[in-house]
Amino acid sequence: MMEEYNISLALFTWLTQLSVGIIILRAVYMRISSGQQRLITGRLLLSIVLVLLVTGLLFSFAHLKYPRHAFNALNNISSSWMSREILAELILVFSVTAWYTGIRFRIKVLSPLLFELLSVLAGIVLIFFMIKTYMLPAIPEMNHPAVPVSFIITPLLAGSSVIYLLIRKKEQAMAGRFKIVAYIMFIASLVNFVVFSVYQDDLPLLNPYYALWLVAAILLIISLMATNKNKSVFPDVIFLTLALICDFSARVYTLTYTGPGL
Repeated sequence: MMEEYNISLALFTWLTQLSVGIIILRAVYMRISSGQQRLITGRLLLSIVLVLLVTGLLFSFAHLKYPRHAFNALNNISSSWMSREILAELILVFSVTAWYTGIRFRIKVLSPLLFELLSVLAGIVLIFFMIKTYMLPAIPEMNHPAVPVSFIITPLLAGSSVIYLLIRKKEQAMAGRFKIVAYIMFIASLVNFVVFSVYQDDLPLLNPYYALWLVAAILLIISLMATNKNKSVFPDVIFLTLALICDFSARVYTLTYTGPGL
């Protein structure tokens, strides 16, 4: 039993999936944006991804009872989804590091497109390995479709929110597209959380999670009204920040309170 380590596990999975979401949506942004700040924003997004990946990796070590033995987890790649997950994580970190270094210092040995493709592919494979690792038949509370669905929603919600918050002032029209994606993903995350709570027979219980989601849902309405009237984006910033907090809280709920045996 490793209950005390599950918060670090939630941070690892959520931060890593946030990184993958930024990588994928950055690729979209770089191809549909024509703004003068596009290259600067692209490089800034890569630096954010690198920080998030390294931070998530450190939290993954904290999840282990003996962190100094972390690399032993790679011993069973042929049979262990967790070993494959760690390998994919390391490949992603290496790819993003090389990608960012090449862009930052204008090293042109290899095309940045090659690292972009490798990073996107490694990120998608990593999400798949995470789903296989944490959707455990041995733990009935986790063996539910809402778990893999949340691993897909988080990258899109968090990634689109981060990009929106970065470009909202200088590329308002472009930012609006990512905001729409964030709105849709928040609703999907809310529905998924409710479905999972019903599965756990936990929906009738009053707890801070539902209060948090209720406040976020109210702010969503306020944000939509402000957007419709072309008013300040300040409500959007508050809503999206709270939306990220809600999505992360759902991950903590899933991995800590319903899967204590992880």
